[in-house]
Amino acid sequence: MSGRIYLYLTRHGETMFNKMERIQGWSDTPLTEPGREVAKSLGRGLDLKFDAVYTSDLRRTIETARLVLQESKQTHLKETMLKDLRELCFGEYEGLPSADMFDAVLTHLGYESGERGMAQTSFAEIIAGVCELDTTNTAETWEAMEARVKNALETIIQREESEEEKHILVVAHGLTINTAISLIAPEKVNPLLENASMTTLLYEDNSLTVQTVGDTSYILAGQK
Repeated sequence: MSGRIYLYLTRHGETMFNKMERIQGWSDTPLTEPGREVAKSLGRGLDLKFDAVYTSDLRRTIETARLVLQESKQTHLKETMLKDLRELCFGEYEGLPSADMFDAVLTHLGYESGERGMAQTSFAEIIAGVCELDTTNTAETWEAMEARVKNALETIIQREESEEEKHILVVAHGLTINTAISLIAPEKVNPLLENASMTTLLYEDNSLTVQTVGDTSYILAGQK
């Protein structure tokens, strides 16, 4: 019988584009100083010993993972990069102000711009709107995002499955983590995941369950 696998899906620390409120996606800006500090706080606050570490191939997740491991004194672990853990590609909206993209998409979809319109839509609908408006045809579809996130989870589980219980750190992106949640428990999706927050998945008896979403308690513990 296979042992349990705990997957700790962690959003990267704040980046330059996060600070500027610009669409990031496949664009890859560095962590800000507060972004580095929150990753360090997470590492200091952890009482977990990991068996393996996975990140996307974008540097903001790699840098976050290394800071977490440094502060939690687990630098013997080396990250495995999976391109399937990347954030969504937003096509021509990459690097543009987030408000501009959401206003354009919500108007296109027939909703009010702003928070009220956002509350009435889903990730799938917004991403469909992005794809419809993207004149470069490089924006990624929701279906493509779901498929690769599912593949990433399956890849990690296949590599780590054993008779022993395992704890795996997975440093990824806000929408990547929410896509994983939506595949398992759509009602638990949280569009406002904080930087360095942890969402825990449990793999047991050939199925995944969502244990926690957007947990910031480790960060708070590391700030004391």
